[in-house]
Amino acid sequence: MKAFLIASLFVTALAAPCWAKDPACNGPEFQAFRNDFEGAANANDKSRIVKLISFPVEFWSAEGKHDVQSGPVKSEAEFLQRYDTLFTPFMRKHLHTAKLLSLPEGHCALTWHDTNSEFTFEFRYVPDNGFRAIGYEVGAY
Repeated sequence: MKAFLIASLFVTALAAPCWAKDPACNGPEFQAFRNDFEGAANANDKSRIVKLISFPVEFWSAEGKHDVQSGPVKSEAEFLQRYDTLFTPFMRKHLHTAKLLSLPEGHCALTWHDTNSEFTFEFRYVPDNGFRAIGYEVGAY
C-alpha cells in the first residue's frame, strides 16, 4: 500500500504541470506583456514588435486607400517588409487607451472604436514564450 501511495504521488507530481492554467488576461503576466508591447509600439521598435508576435499569423488587417484587407502574415521577414502598412501610427496611437477583453480559449484582446469601425489586437499565451500577438482585425462597429 505504501509503495502504491508513493507511486501515485510521483505520477501526480509529473502530471501536475499539465493541469496548470495559462495566465489570465487581467493578471500580471499579461500586464507586463502589454507594457512591453506598448513600449515597443511607442518607440516604433520594429525588431522588438516582431518578437512579440506569434508567426505565422492567420489574420492581420491592413488599410489601403480606405479599403481594409485581411490576410495572413507568414513570417517575421514578411511582417518587416510590410511593416509600414501592417503596424501604422494610427494603431500605435490607440494602444494605450484600448480596452482589455478576455476572449474564449484564454485569448485576450485590446480593442477600441473610431467612427464606425472597431479595431482589435488579439493575443494568446504561448508556453515558454509568454503572451504573443496573434492577429489584428478591423471591422464595422
